[in-house]
Amino acid sequence: MQKGNTRIVKCPFCGEEKELLSLISGNGMGATSWSDGKTVGPMMPRVSPVQKCPRCSKYYLHYKQEGRTGDSMSDERGRLSYSQWKEAYEQFKEDATIDDHDRCIILMNLIHGYNDAYYRFYDESGTFILEPPFEPNPPKEEFEFFVSKIQRYIALADMTRPEDLMFKAELYREAGMFEECKETLETVDCAKLHPYTRKIYDEINKRMERKVKKVFRIGEE
Repeated sequence: MQKGNTRIVKCPFCGEEKELLSLISGNGMGATSWSDGKTVGPMMPRVSPVQKCPRCSKYYLHYKQEGRTGDSMSDERGRLSYSQWKEAYEQFKEDATIDDHDRCIILMNLIHGYNDAYYRFYDESGTFILEPPFEPNPPKEEFEFFVSKIQRYIALADMTRPEDLMFKAELYREAGMFEECKETLETVDCAKLHPYTRKIYDEINKRMERKVKKVFRIGEE
């Protein structure tokens, strides 16, 4: 991994500038991939698409702001917690400048945030910890919120390729919508799947049959 000079973006609400991590190069060494589409890679850190302004506390999509290159380097990624993703979602919900592509990005990160809060854990430095310190038990209202955002994402996203349909089935599984998961899996032409992807398909199907909702690590038996 090789860092470059920071990308400086300006808050569209108050004008506060923020310096963000910029990479010249990176790689997937040591990365962990998950069934909800999230990848955690120590050699490929990602800047959050949504940033929270440190001055006015408003949220904005950094890639929609004009930016400039700074003179220094930074590790700042602007990672948001699950509760902050929920705040951002509420702020953007009625924003007419946000299109369906942007909404899908926000919804996907909100889904990841939920799984981070209940199934994936990090230490204070942001290092990923594989095993949760306790058995997850999301509150009923949080799970219902999570399900509603999965349904919203599915309604907005273009999911027509075999890989996309498989991911749609996975989201249904995580939502506990096992019949919808099964019906969607049955529409996937497995002959068009790469062998690696077919293994993921089988893992989704296996968990669907057992009625397991929990997100899983790719390669986990």
